Amino acid sequence: MKAIRKLALFIIGIFILMLWSGIVRNVTLGQRTLGPLTQPIKSFSELPSNMKAAYNHFLVAPEYYLKTREADKEDINKLTYDLYGSYTYRNGNEFKIELKNFRTNDIIKTWSLPVEYLSQHHKVGQNDRLFPAKLMKDRGLIVACDEQPGLIRLDSASNVVWHNKDFIVHHGMSFDHKGNIWTPAVKHEDGIIVPNTLSVDGTKIDYRDDMVLNVDANTGKTLYSKSLTSIFKENDLTELLNKGSLVTDPFHLNDVQPVVADSSRHFNKGDVFLSFRHLSAILQFRPSTGKVIKVIEGPFTYQHDVDIVTDSTIALFNNNTVGLDIKYNKFEFKPSNDVIQRKIVHSNVLIYNFETDSFEALYEKEFIKNEIYTEAEGLYELLPNGDLFVEEQGPGVLWVLNKNGVVLKTTLKSDIEGYHYLPNWTSIYTDINF
Repeated sequence: MKAIRKLALFIIGIFILMLWSGIVRNVTLGQRTLGPLTQPIKSFSELPSNMKAAYNHFLVAPEYYLKTREADKEDINKLTYDLYGSYTYRNGNEFKIELKNFRTNDIIKTWSLPVEYLSQHHKVGQNDRLFPAKLMKDRGLIVACDEQPGLIRLDSASNVVWHNKDFIVHHGMSFDHKGNIWTPAVKHEDGIIVPNTLSVDGTKIDYRDDMVLNVDANTGKTLYSKSLTSIFKENDLTELLNKGSLVTDPFHLNDVQPVVADSSRHFNKGDVFLSFRHLSAILQFRPSTGKVIKVIEGPFTYQHDVDIVTDSTIALFNNNTVGLDIKYNKFEFKPSNDVIQRKIVHSNVLIYNFETDSFEALYEKEFIKNEIYTEAEGLYELLPNGDLFVEEQGPGVLWVLNKNGVVLKTTLKSDIEGYHYLPNWTSIYTDINF
């Protein structure tokens, strides 16, 4: 009899837990309300995450600090030329933007953006990031509130010149031949992403539909925006969506790189190259006609930061990431003694040649020797002298490489002993008018 009673209580408990889970889910997602009980239920359900956030805030360094590995504590600096970088980091109640000469370690200029200002426009989380930071000719700059509604232009005194909140912006930012900005974006309402919906055999799934965005750098006015779903549908490329590694984020657009040089046999001035992490593909898109000119796939996965190198070559940062979070059905197997190693120990920079439809790795030996690898993000800049700047995002290490080895290895030193700042998409310059 006791066993039956325990079983009955167990079933009732499971039912109550399922009921509570359904109520919390509906309240949290805003699908249903329960009158005056809505807010108390929502607050109670958020208690565990709030307690964790409080613990992290007071007892653990925030995520914008990275613990410095033993191998990264000593810098290497063999630079014989000036190399400037603009970058951002969180410093208490403000975001700092610095322009630094990596050769001399001198800070050329500093800007700041208070969290208090941003809080007037959106909720600022403990680990929110501001990036990238692009210099303007008037000693001002443009920054993006990553995954928040906001492109912001600051003047030389850190005053806000304009603040475009039309879209949630994210990842890379580049200037075109007119001096205007191209960046990935997504639609939002009050800071919440507005999704598109995919239907497969009657099952509907909301997904993030990224956009290509062009903004006037002088006024902050939106000049052009187009959703990726529209681009793919209009160019009969919807089958590519089936290759997406995450159904709720099939594109994961991380770079919009405009062609600023004169037109060539392979691309026109005004074309943009689109980098899709979750498709492991790059598209050449022509906004003036709405046409996709070329789809580029190859020996790269989860890549970032596509750039134009010459009139017949482009380059990209190949994260070389292996997809690990994969759901699969369990089968019965006999024991196996054969193990295939899939460990990836390095990322790389690949140059794609339109003439030969081939790829070549740049300074591959140095990536392998130094185990330069980041699972996500990461960027590079090919310098005029042939040296290669690399931001190894994961461990937060900045490099300059060439055929002779490491020219620069450094981190962004922080105000906490044993930690350095997370690099936030450093913008590199070899010449500045400061």
